[in-house]
Amino acid sequence: MSVEEAKILAKKKHARQTRKDGKTPYFNHLAKVVKNLESLGITDKEILCAGWLHDTIEDTDVDYDEIYEKFGKKTADYVASVTKDTRLVKSKQEKQYITQLKNSPWQAKVVKLGDILANFEDLEYSGYDFKKQQSKVRNKTPYILAIKNGIKLNKNKIPNLDKAEEKLNSLLENYNQKLVSF
Repeated sequence: MSVEEAKILAKKKHARQTRKDGKTPYFNHLAKVVKNLESLGITDKEILCAGWLHDTIEDTDVDYDEIYEKFGKKTADYVASVTKDTRLVKSKQEKQYITQLKNSPWQAKVVKLGDILANFEDLEYSGYDFKKQQSKVRNKTPYILAIKNGIKLNKNKIPNLDKAEEKLNSLLENYNQKLVSF
């Protein structure tokens, strides 16, 4: 299991996917998530692998078992923890997902933080008008609240959390949203 292997699998499985603008390769988002994790000071290979693979179960034909076989139980569990159950109706899916994030290990929560930061950073280039961007940020707020306590309790394991908090709050402030403290 290596981070490079996770990157290669993610690139292969997301190859034909694009961001909402229909042009930007989806892989760019995954690279931003991992860059955010590295900026947080995360060096754990299982967490970094989960960063590359965090959307594979939800958006590709990869399943938990494949991740487990190639990258181990921890990585597979982290990915599963940040994966929505798309078999549920949207309203139940969101409620279940927030509970799932609350109950996830801190390692999965930090992957979700990297994901949220990447999504917020991409809004500027999304083609959405400001109101739509603001709505997207507002819709992610329950995710931030779901991971907040787990991040806070493990802040000593996240060397550069203060910088991520500043970045997150700067992005939230741009959209007139409530600031967060870890």
